[in-house]
Amino acid sequence: MIKLPTTEQIDAASAAFESYFNAVGKVVHAWNHLHEELGKLFCHVAGINEGLGMATWHSSTNDKAQRLMLEAAITERSHDPDWSDDHPGAEKGIRWILHKANDMGEKRNTAIHAPCSIIAGEQELEIFAYSFSQNPRAKKLRGKDILAEFDWYERSADALRRHVRDAQMALWDAHVPWPDKPRMPVLELGPARKERSRQSAAK
Repeated sequence: MIKLPTTEQIDAASAAFESYFNAVGKVVHAWNHLHEELGKLFCHVAGINEGLGMATWHSSTNDKAQRLMLEAAITERSHDPDWSDDHPGAEKGIRWILHKANDMGEKRNTAIHAPCSIIAGEQELEIFAYSFSQNPRAKKLRGKDILAEFDWYERSADALRRHVRDAQMALWDAHVPWPDKPRMPVLELGPARKERSRQSAAK
């Protein structure tokens, strides 16, 4: 005889999935705002007003293609010695930003495209990547703490977004020095992540 799940089991599964849905949504939200700031950085590098620049940026619906616009713009700008003298560190700094953004873009794509489900853990239900069908995105998450991973992706995107805004200010005002690289968040597992979440909720 098939044993139907209890109300408590159904509620536990729903809560587990809700945590996963929230984690994915936060990754997407943080990424979207980071990419919008990259568009504004493109305007500063290209030397065009934000209205025209953002219209050009959004003429492509592909995130990677948009970042290639920024890469092309900084490559062209680097050939202008006056611009480079006015903004020392900008070319190297923007290429670092692009490197980090490209890496985060891969993580974001993994977060939104990898199918995940729930499994009974030692103490509670856990999210796991459904990699049995050899989904390449899911395979990247195999054996990982999914919620911790996605929390890390979100915090990393937020940290880079703040750095990009500082970079915009340095390009807008030549008297503002190029910002130092930010201290990027580290992956927090288990108790460390739960404790930070508890402290954030208490504020």
